[in-house]
Amino acid sequence: MGAPQLAMIGMAVMGSNFAQNFAEKGFDIALFNRTDSVTKEVYESAKNEPYADKLHPVYGEMPDLVEKVGKQGTYFIMVKAGFPTDAMIEQLLPLLEPGAVIVDCSNAHYKDTARRHEEISPKKIHFFGCGVSGGEEGARHGPSIMPGGYSREVYEEKLKGPLEAVAAKAPQDGKPCVTYIGNGGGGHYVKMVHNGIEYADMQLIAEAYDFMTRALGMSAAEIGAVFEQWNSGVLESYLIEITAEVLKQQDPSGQGQLVDFILDAAQMKGTGTWTVISSLEISDGVIPLPGIYAAVESRAISWKKDARVTMSKEFSFPVTQYEGDKEQIIKDLEQALYVAKIACYTQGIELMQAGDKEYEFGGLDIASIAEIWRDGCIIRANFLGDITDAYRKNPPSNLLLAAVFKAAVTEGMTAVNNVCVAAIHAHVPFMAFDASRDYILQATSERLPQNLTQGQRDFFGAHTYKRTDKKGTFHTEWSGDRSEKEL
Repeated sequence: MGAPQLAMIGMAVMGSNFAQNFAEKGFDIALFNRTDSVTKEVYESAKNEPYADKLHPVYGEMPDLVEKVGKQGTYFIMVKAGFPTDAMIEQLLPLLEPGAVIVDCSNAHYKDTARRHEEISPKKIHFFGCGVSGGEEGARHGPSIMPGGYSREVYEEKLKGPLEAVAAKAPQDGKPCVTYIGNGGGGHYVKMVHNGIEYADMQLIAEAYDFMTRALGMSAAEIGAVFEQWNSGVLESYLIEITAEVLKQQDPSGQGQLVDFILDAAQMKGTGTWTVISSLEISDGVIPLPGIYAAVESRAISWKKDARVTMSKEFSFPVTQYEGDKEQIIKDLEQALYVAKIACYTQGIELMQAGDKEYEFGGLDIASIAEIWRDGCIIRANFLGDITDAYRKNPPSNLLLAAVFKAAVTEGMTAVNNVCVAAIHAHVPFMAFDASRDYILQATSERLPQNLTQGQRDFFGAHTYKRTDKKGTFHTEWSGDRSEKEL
């Protein structure tokens, strides 16, 4: 049994699974939890595994862990973000020497990560904020990993080997789904945007399901078969795959599908909301994320179940069945879902690029980020390979301009229009689809009606405006002699 130079602090589901992943890949790793009984339970559950000799349970206090791993060891922290993470760092930091590495693997806010770096770096101890996606299954068998910190050299020397070993391997080429993201809170920022895109992707899928349920009168099992078919085409992805499985699952009572008995109130843990907030804080201007906004808003509205039930008794907007070609509208829905998905990824990429500039992450490599999302994470999808190729070969100024996506959007907008109109007539809410459609139309419009908005702003607040026919800044005396002045 070798001496561990790695430690996993936090033995809840994610931490215990991640630690076993390291051990299975040949790394000696110490197991530590603030409650000894939890550490013991994790170790006892794995002591008969082939890699058990690589697991080193540590009981007692933080000094006992540091004595086992060393003052210059590498410490992964996987506890609840926020105060619990701060508490663990405060206990650990005084015990370490220059050269030690602390890796925060929680779903931390990127500003917390930047703050912690400022607090820790003067001690010559290296701190990394590491986004980990893939849930319990990913942690155990291979997640997508997004590490960020201020030393690429330390990453290459101490973290690259272990993280590449435990990361998911992309099925297309076997590459590990991990890469050094950038400075400071870059890793957690990219993970945050990943989750925002995940929100949008899930909402689009939910709306497609809702349309087939209410407007087309299809059963959950029938819709599951549609998603299963879609997963063999351009929509091939983890979320489409598991959607088919969820819809096919029978209720234990035998009275239908389980999904029909699940309460329609979706929770949020914060990262989607953080994504929206970040898009509003960019100093160069708000980054529009209508697809992600729609997903966050839809979850918020869904959670107001009692209020919705009350309101439903006061208003009547009966759902009407779609009377057109059912087979064709399902084909349109598939194409529209792909186009809307492209729109949401476009928004997420634009936010990452703006965040990179705003917070000085050092130049995010969009091609590499898309590449490590090809497996291990929740939004893993076949078309991420196309995003990687687009940004690696000839990076477009906007994802919509990449040839493969420009063609898909151009060809698919008719399908988007068809399903949005059908949802309107059926009285089925389509927030994310509508938002994606409008985003594309606005983003590709040479002219928008904000000329009127500027006129209004100048009228009530003298905010000035610019003209299309000559240079300069102007103001009109709208309530006076209506003369125009150049300022």
